Amino acid sequence: MESRVDWRSPVQTLELNIPISIVSTVGKMASKVPLLTLARLLVLIGGVVLLIGGILQVIDVGGLTDFSTNLVRLGSLTGIVVGILVGFLALVGSREVANPAWSLILLILGLFVGSLGGILVFIGGLIGLVAHYVKI
Repeated sequence: MESRVDWRSPVQTLELNIPISIVSTVGKMASKVPLLTLARLLVLIGGVVLLIGGILQVIDVGGLTDFSTNLVRLGSLTGIVVGILVGFLALVGSREVANPAWSLILLILGLFVGSLGGILVFIGGLIGLVAHYVKI
């Protein structure tokens, strides 16, 4: 019987190198995935809460057709519009939480609104920033 000697270099035999590199890559990515999923979920829930809250406030406000100079109604209307806009931006931005620029935008918008939905958007943006910059 003739024995065959394989003289290929370790670079040519990728079977030996792949498990080590896959384990180290998957280990690094696996620690970020739950944080990004949590951030995405919080931003999504916060956006839905803001949209539903804004729509319910629009339905509840009955006297907006009176165009007298009432600052309370103007403040209420402004708060409703800002809540709906931030809710819509949170729904759009929930897919982009891994991007630090979007996380910072969501963080500021959540701080700006300040309701329950805004707090959820703020925490989601903060977790997105932490997941991007902190190496676990």
